[in-house]
This record gives sequence, structure tokens and C-alpha cells, in this order.
Amino acid sequence: MNKILSKKISIVLSILVVLVLLDQWTKQLAVKYLKDSAPINYLDGMFQLLYAENPGAFLGMGGNMSSTTRFVIFGLFVAIGLVVMFWSILKNKISSHETFSYSFILAGGIGNVIDRLTHANGHVVDFMFIDLKFAPLARTGVFNIADVAIVIGVLLLVFQTKKT
Repeated sequence: MNKILSKKISIVLSILVVLVLLDQWTKQLAVKYLKDSAPINYLDGMFQLLYAENPGAFLGMGGNMSSTTRFVIFGLFVAIGLVVMFWSILKNKISSHETFSYSFILAGGIGNVIDRLTHANGHVVDFMFIDLKFAPLARTGVFNIADVAIVIGVLLLVFQTKKT
């Protein structure tokens, strides 16, 4: 194995391990401390910790599909997509920046796929909400660390693309 590939694998695996473990740990905390309790508000409600089970994708999209359809689309297809992304990181000549960005996206995808595969109804545990009351459109849905990792990875790619 050459030095560059070895370094790339180290970067990818380090990011994956840290982010997936952080995601799963915080979800366990959410289940333990937030499930069946009132939301915890910070900064006059701008930031909330609350428990939610999301059977759908981003902002609950697809949550009304049958559990089999959701499993195929959000579990199986996403898992296949993540494997393809990981394979292309290792085989393609992509920059360190892209490797870093894709690793964040992979980590988030893996964290959410773990939830879908380990919960009986295939849901993802979400537990954070932001409502910046001074900015009318700055309100999020309920999300988790995996979602944050995906957004960071995508934003890093977008900003890198604009530079080139």
C-alpha cells in the first residue's frame, strides 16, 4: 500500500470512528435523558434538546412510506451508496479536502443507517432543534450529530467547489 493511500485511509477511518461513536453516544444519551420528558430549552428557547424518532429522511420526508419501502430506500440504498462513496475515496484520485468532506458525509450516513438497522421501526433518533428567533428563516427541524456531519461535509464540498 502506498504512503498516500495509507494516509487517506487513516484520515477516513479516524473521522468515521470519532463521528460515528459521538453520534451513537449522544443518541443513547437522548434516549436515556430526553425520551418521555419535556424539551430542555437554552437561550430563551433558541436551542432545544428534545427527543424525536424520525422514520423519514431529512426533515421527516418519506416518513409516511411503508416500513419496507423506508428500509429499502433509507437503509439498503443509503448503505450501498455509502459503500460506493467509501470505495471511491480509496480508489479515485481525489484531493485531501474532498477526502475530508466525504468522510464527514460517510460518518453521518453510517450513524443514521446504524439507527435504521437497530430500531424495530427503522427510525433515526433526533434530539436537537435550533430556532434563531431574530432571523425568520433560521429554524431547523429536529436533528442529530450524524445530520450535522453530513451538512458539514456537504458545505465543505460546496465551498471548495466555489474556490476552484
